[in-house]
Amino acid sequence: MRFFSKINQNNLLHNRVLIVFFASLFLLVLIRTAWISDDAAITLRTVLNFTHGFGPTFNIDERVQAYTHPLWFLLLSVGSFILGNVFYTTFFLSIFISVATLIFLLGTQPRNLLALVLVGTAAVLSKSFVDFSTSGLENTLSHLILLIAVVYASLCLDKGKNRLTGFFLSCSALYLNRPDLLLIMLPMAIYLFYTAYRKPEHHVWKSILIASIPVVLWTGFSIFYYGFPFPNTAYAKLGTGIDLDERVVQGLIYILHVIIQDPITAFFIMAGIIIGIFSSVLNRWLSIGIILYLVYILSIGGDFMMGRFLSAPFFVSLIIIARESFSKLIAITLMVSIIVLGSRNIIPNFISGSSYSNQAISIYGVADERGYYYQRFGLLAATKNTFKQPQWFIYNEKVETICGELGFNSIRHGPGMHYIDTCALADPLLARLPAKYDPNWRIGHFYRQLPTNYQESLEKNKNLLADENTKKYWDSIRIVTRDGLFNKNRLFEIIKLNFGFIEKPDYDMYRYHNVKNKINGELEY
Repeated sequence: MRFFSKINQNNLLHNRVLIVFFASLFLLVLIRTAWISDDAAITLRTVLNFTHGFGPTFNIDERVQAYTHPLWFLLLSVGSFILGNVFYTTFFLSIFISVATLIFLLGTQPRNLLALVLVGTAAVLSKSFVDFSTSGLENTLSHLILLIAVVYASLCLDKGKNRLTGFFLSCSALYLNRPDLLLIMLPMAIYLFYTAYRKPEHHVWKSILIASIPVVLWTGFSIFYYGFPFPNTAYAKLGTGIDLDERVVQGLIYILHVIIQDPITAFFIMAGIIIGIFSSVLNRWLSIGIILYLVYILSIGGDFMMGRFLSAPFFVSLIIIARESFSKLIAITLMVSIIVLGSRNIIPNFISGSSYSNQAISIYGVADERGYYYQRFGLLAATKNTFKQPQWFIYNEKVETICGELGFNSIRHGPGMHYIDTCALADPLLARLPAKYDPNWRIGHFYRQLPTNYQESLEKNKNLLADENTKKYWDSIRIVTRDGLFNKNRLFEIIKLNFGFIEKPDYDMYRYHNVKNKINGELEY
């Protein structure tokens, strides 16, 4: 007995040493590579407006939810209010949560020493995972919530342990942090609901009711304050008018780009899916969830940031593989694959310093976003005063039109500047118009045709639009986003807009504005 006790103590000591090693290595990597993306800066402008009394808006003269992640936004807002600097708050929270999540993963999920080493090594070698463990985007918090959801799901599957409320609350938090990530947990949620429904003592409906409270409260607030149940970004990116087949082709290109540029991430996701399918009940449903999410990525055309949408499925694959007991042969095969494929990322993850840069954008519109912005907005590379807390007061009241680099430009020019975002992420009218037809469209950059007199209307704070349908439609949006919150007419307009009782502008006029003719379905330039 003493012999076996000594073996267990030695294994525990080895585990702790390895966890400290991988956590320290990951911390070092994140400090070296930490950066803030321009898309994150869109959220940070809203954080600055919110913490300085202008409301949780992008442009202070209209209520628009220009961020996708309410939970991450609120966390950044509270942190910025306490620490007094929105940029360093973003770096601190991203790095702290990411390292804590890896420690939590390595400390609770691996079945043995081999699994721990596999997962730890893959985590520090994946460029997608490293890049978006900072960046200022919601990925870092999403990884933690996904892990918490898996822990609760595991407890639910253990006999005699009812943790359904905790699991569904985690799903609720996931929705509030990044709604589409709920697809990964959806198969697991359906399975747990079905098994619990067959056992009345589990009170499954009570768990769902409690867990839904945060989502219901936020959605109610969003409808009341912003006028709509979903982020403005959702309307902007999902209502482009681009056909599904085009989006699927672009989605395949996005995944292929990651396979070529960051092969360890793609390999580990595929390994997680295959291993999970033939594994435990929990791992099987997680694998199906990953597949469902990948299908969704294909359907929307992926993203322009290489690896951003794959960090979550990669992390869930880490969990799946951590929970497996591998033979030495399989473990060695996986480790060799990880090292060989991950060697491509040794330079960007470990060796490259403040000189790291990659300004190339592929012909398909996908870019190494950290490489593109690191020189200007990297923690160790940015010039002095880049991350100085802005003096946030109204001093530059103008209207400007922009799409690319909207985030940092909007912070640089203060809250008085109203930006017309031609990609529609922060504009309530343009988000509800189709993207301009362009056979060479770039994913994530869906340009809108500005209505005639739109900029002049914003400058004069008066609806001067030339097209009558668009003018009436914008009148309704203006009431919802600009009038007093408790205005009776506003509440009626919210209902009419959300239920489609107001006629929308002519689709073809905005979709095909730059096309001379549209005859028999064919476009002519």
